[in-house]
Amino acid sequence: MYPVVVSDLDGTLLTKQHELSPRTRDVIRHLSEKGIKFIFATGRHFQDVERIRSQLGVDMYLITSNGARVHNPKGEMIVQHDINPEFVQPLLSLRKPFADKVHTSVYQGDQWRVEVEHKDLHGFSKASGFTYHLTDFDVVETSAIQKIFFVAQSHADLLPLSDRARELYGDQFYMTYSLPECFEIMAPGVCKGTALEEVLKLKGYGLQDAIAFGDGMNDFEMLSSVGKGVVMGNADPSLLNSLPGFERIGHCDDHAVAEYLAKLYSL
Repeated sequence: MYPVVVSDLDGTLLTKQHELSPRTRDVIRHLSEKGIKFIFATGRHFQDVERIRSQLGVDMYLITSNGARVHNPKGEMIVQHDINPEFVQPLLSLRKPFADKVHTSVYQGDQWRVEVEHKDLHGFSKASGFTYHLTDFDVVETSAIQKIFFVAQSHADLLPLSDRARELYGDQFYMTYSLPECFEIMAPGVCKGTALEEVLKLKGYGLQDAIAFGDGMNDFEMLSSVGKGVVMGNADPSLLNSLPGFERIGHCDDHAVAEYLAKLYSL
């Protein structure tokens, strides 16, 4: 029995409509009543995730922006890792040769910034109401930026940009795909796995004390380091190939995480 449960949100705990099902809400609340600690670990912004958490009424640590931010149950930020300001404009300039196919976003402080309107992104935050602000990236302030990410209609459209980013910067940043169509850049050493380890230490736990669920390559470090990592049936094929032999469960639309936890903890 694991005293800590950690879950990604999109494609894992949330349905494809980016919502928590009633079944999932009930299971999280029952786990909390049993004293099991629940942690969200996501690429989403804190402001977005906090609104989802508040609807549950359960106190928990929140790992957001892929580990660039961690907030305690009181809503206080206890971990902050920002991209070095001198690299922000060079990283943003990666978008320019691909601007016709790639949409660029920035998480800066409490804000989500975009350069052009992109209505498809509204679906990700309809449950929380957190939304973006139009910004001129050529003159954007470069401090307090926790994440730069690029979204396209297909993985193939993103590959030239991600290949260029890795060619230019290599290990100078943590780069990952949260979805095959979403490529993300954070400060070096930032990932869900390292952030989770920091949180667990605060509570007197180790990584072996946690069970974690995920579906994207940004979950790889977390899933591969905890006591038990569980992969969604709808996971990115790259993640499945990277974690051979890991237990695979059902689809997020069938609240597979909730059903798995209900069985594991006899709820």
